[in-house]
Amino acid sequence: MQCPICGSGSFRVLKSRTDESRSRKIKHLVLECEECGTVFRDSIVIEKPRSHRIVVSEHGKSYRDEVELYPGEELSAGDAITVSGKLVEVTSLELKGGKRVDRATADDIETVWAVSLEAPARVGVSVDLHGEVYSRKVEIDRDFIFRVGDVLKIGEHVFRIKSMKTGDRMIRRGSAPAHNIKRIYGVPVNMRFTHDLTDRVV
Repeated sequence: MQCPICGSGSFRVLKSRTDESRSRKIKHLVLECEECGTVFRDSIVIEKPRSHRIVVSEHGKSYRDEVELYPGEELSAGDAITVSGKLVEVTSLELKGGKRVDRATADDIETVWAVSLEAPARVGVSVDLHGEVYSRKVEIDRDFIFRVGDVLKIGEHVFRIKSMKTGDRMIRRGSAPAHNIKRIYGVPVNMRFTHDLTDRVV
């Protein structure tokens, strides 16, 4: 807002009245310019947030909730938002026509798809016992770092990580946080282990 006479953005409010509808608030203002003393009227339109459906994935199960977004607000895959007091990460956005995209404005969004950031990561573990596969799932802190070459223990099995599968690639060298890992592949070894995951089995 600025003075229609001198263009100044410095003013004081003399009167204020608010009209409210289901979708917006309109503030009607009477203002006095602090530079030239001109009295003028202006209004501010405040759009209200609208509820959008959100589907949150947590360990292979999903639940529905609602998230409030302002018209014109932009969301992208990877954004962290709060839903019913819980932190979630947006994974994709479904438009009103059913198409899935990585970025959209609230006006076009039908459903927000997300994953919980508060539940621990659930990681599959497969150990090749020379023909027989020992397979378990463990729950661990989302930011716990697994490295190829780490020696782990689950129950009576001590094994070295040979490779790790994420959502889009296989890791044969390096490391990754637990929340990115779908499955760990290991081979048995007779060595001292770094981490005992026995009490993490689910």
